[in-house]
Amino acid sequence: MLATILSALFILLVIAVLIGWYLFIKRIRRKSDMSSEPLFLIAVASLTLLLFALWQFSDSIKGIQWKGWDSNGSIFSSENSEEIHNFTLKVYKPLVYSLDTVDSEINDMNMLLDDVGTLIDEHPRHSLMLIQAKKTWSDGLYQLKKLKKVIKKDIRRAWIAHDTMNQKTVDTKFSREAVKLDKHLNSGLQTFRKLIISVHSVIRKDLASSQMKLGKKQQKEGKIVRVKSQYSTHLSGKLLAFSETIDPKIHEGMESLIDEIAVTEQRQEKNKEHLEENQDLEGPLIKVIDYWKEAEIHARRYLDQLLYALESELLGRKLGLKKKDYAVISMHNSLRKKIPKILIMVKNKRIAIDNSY
Repeated sequence: MLATILSALFILLVIAVLIGWYLFIKRIRRKSDMSSEPLFLIAVASLTLLLFALWQFSDSIKGIQWKGWDSNGSIFSSENSEEIHNFTLKVYKPLVYSLDTVDSEINDMNMLLDDVGTLIDEHPRHSLMLIQAKKTWSDGLYQLKKLKKVIKKDIRRAWIAHDTMNQKTVDTKFSREAVKLDKHLNSGLQTFRKLIISVHSVIRKDLASSQMKLGKKQQKEGKIVRVKSQYSTHLSGKLLAFSETIDPKIHEGMESLIDEIAVTEQRQEKNKEHLEENQDLEGPLIKVIDYWKEAEIHARRYLDQLLYALESELLGRKLGLKKKDYAVISMHNSLRKKIPKILIMVKNKRIAIDNSY
């Protein structure tokens, strides 16, 4: 209320000052024989000084505080927050504990939402899931903050009554109201926690979807086209490092698959070198190069499946799933089972090409 009044008065002051400046310049022009150029300089200089003075004055207004309210919209001002806290603690201690719990969960969620914003940019293949999680949690956080603000406002009102009226009567009445406020606050907190759980369900579905793609064979294409990995070198390295933290065997399997891909690339390059010097063998050499290119494409697709699965698990852990969550354990078990089978398929394809002469 005080902020609105001060803002309105300041606007009226600005209007009055500008009107006064205009009348002042108009009077000088009418009563003096001053040429237009000096008059223009006086007008600009005086207007500049007035605007600077108004700007300084506006900063002063922003600093004005009224007891129980501040310009940032805080429910308790720093001047009386301790007194309000002690009053609430005396009247109904559980309400203070509930408010502390809400504050802690709000702070944790604020930090998590900052992380999610970064994850959306870093993990575009999972961006839809991350955006959905961020929206759900942001909406829930807004409602929880709104509820906290209303309850602290009721507490502040009771404290002002305690400070200015019959304290015994106020404390007795508010002690009953505080019980209701505490129940209302905890109900809002439970609703907020259910939203967190609902997002965790979405994350588990994402893990299950990634898990189903593991080791899935690709349909054979008519023309062999090199497929670029959907993962940057930086992100691939990050996911490989993550695999080492969850299970050394999974990491070793990933490294072995990368080594197999390197072999297919080396064989292609070696045959291309021979082709340059043996143009009369173009037919059989191109056929062999195509075999190795096909082997590389298949191996890279399996690698992308594994990276996608690891990415799902990494994001699930970052968004709150515990290490022993059934979805995380299921993914972990699938990776341990599927990676050896994928390696066998990739190696068999390499051996078949090696023996195809």
